[in-house]
Amino acid sequence: MIVTITGGLGYLGGELVSLLAEDDSIKRINIIDKGLYGVTHFSSLFSEKVNLLIADIRDTSAIKSIISSSDVVVHLASLVGAPLVDRKPIEAYETNISGTRCITDLVSTSQRFIFASTGSSYGKVEGICTEDKTKISPLSSYGKNKAEGEDITREKNAISLRFATVYGLSYRTRDDLYIHSMIQKAIVDRSVVLYQGQASRTFMHVNDAARAVRHIIKMSDVPHSVFNVGDPDLAYTKREICDLVSKYTPFKILENSYGVDIDQRDYIVSYDRIMKTGFSCKKVLDSQIEVIMNYYKSKFNSGYLNG
Repeated sequence: MIVTITGGLGYLGGELVSLLAEDDSIKRINIIDKGLYGVTHFSSLFSEKVNLLIADIRDTSAIKSIISSSDVVVHLASLVGAPLVDRKPIEAYETNISGTRCITDLVSTSQRFIFASTGSSYGKVEGICTEDKTKISPLSSYGKNKAEGEDITREKNAISLRFATVYGLSYRTRDDLYIHSMIQKAIVDRSVVLYQGQASRTFMHVNDAARAVRHIIKMSDVPHSVFNVGDPDLAYTKREICDLVSKYTPFKILENSYGVDIDQRDYIVSYDRIMKTGFSCKKVLDSQIEVIMNYYKSKFNSGYLNG
């Protein structure tokens, strides 16, 4: 099996490449990535099995042959997260919309096509979010980008994975993720501003997110075109996350009644569909917070942080 991954040098991409490289049934892994953050973090991944093409996903002439030779195409390349998309709307459109259109046009319906979407596309929802019965109604530009991406890739029968809020260390760890940002503020400022503390969302480790993609790649027959990806046991309020972080470093929680989450994520999501296929998350949030805490303490002590 030949698998091509756009954005394979990214936060999730590196984890996925690492997992697939260990799988003997995967004969070749093609990475298509701009390489904006360099390749140093990923040097241990490269081998005869892993092929890297530094290219923009909109450069169809450069990537066409790689896409056409693949059994599976996993489209991860994206500007991810509401704050980043709001800061860089033009770049977000170019990658998340135009880039997705270019990849979709190159994919054939005979290939397995997997699109990385987000639970943020649901918007503000009452009740339990399910793939079939809950209409997506995103409130943020990021959520709208991903919803449009689902519409585009559906033309080639893509399987859309609506991920929960991802966290955890990776080959290229992101410092701007919710839990990561909170931990940094707890260490440096000894305080965290908390708003909408009872808002609930599901978290999942980046390794579990990569495992979910691998799970879909390996399935002989995928019964649905959309999956919520997460685990009901990993749903926490923002206040509960603060309490978990406080187990590993002391800090003050400053309650703020005026802040509002851009995506207004405060909902319960059903993960029954993907769990019925045999997938479940393995990483425990509490223990992983300690791992992340130690990572940032080390980085702050050395005076270095990733971009």
